[in-house]
Amino acid sequence: MTRITTARNKVVTDEPEADDVMVYVGWTGPSDTPGVRRAFSTRYMPISAYQECLDWAVAIADQFSHPLYVVPLSHDDILHTDRWNPYAEMLATLNDQERGEMRQMAVASMCELMRDCHDREVRAEAYDILTQLKVIHHD
Repeated sequence: MTRITTARNKVVTDEPEADDVMVYVGWTGPSDTPGVRRAFSTRYMPISAYQECLDWAVAIADQFSHPLYVVPLSHDDILHTDRWNPYAEMLATLNDQERGEMRQMAVASMCELMRDCHDREVRAEAYDILTQLKVIHHD
């Protein structure tokens, strides 16, 4: 664990590991109840944004009274948090037509990535997703 000290605060982080895929910045702040602190965080971002997140956290740390945390996450970390439960619950309520529409959007997005993205790794991931969705068949 690395601690970066700023003029009035600190940023706590772990170096990303090989299996990390996402990163977010977390901190605590005031809530509606006096004397009670509440957790805040940025959205999950690709691990490629780790340095950007760290730089941002260091730049704004002095504006906060408690440390900021830059947290890299692996797939296992993400799947074992409650943060994704609302999405899973929403997906469980979709009817067949809505699921079909969502699948079509996912397929269209992956095809667009395969066509337009210059990053080989991103194209490879899009290809894998299309294979999992059985859009691409290996005979």
